Amino acid sequence: MRLSASHLEENHHSFLIVEHDPLLYEDAGEMVEYLAQALRQTSRDATILLYAPALDPHLQKIAELADWVFCIYIEQTRGRAAKKKIRE
Repeated sequence: MRLSASHLEENHHSFLIVEHDPLLYEDAGEMVEYLAQALRQTSRDATILLYAPALDPHLQKIAELADWVFCIYIEQTRGRAAKKKIRE
């Protein structure tokens, strides 16, 4: 099921896990800001975990419009083991 702002408006849960799919915005770039605002509104009543394997321009825009963003990622370095990083 694809997430839409109407799904967020109907939310009655305190914790949501959402997988970010940049393909949703290919033909509807204006939806990024609309969905970002819906996520922001929903986050006032629920914790939202928005998962993405990588940062893309759409996710960057969503993050810029958020009240709070915590990024947890693994940074690949040459010749060394990957390090876990947490950024607020």
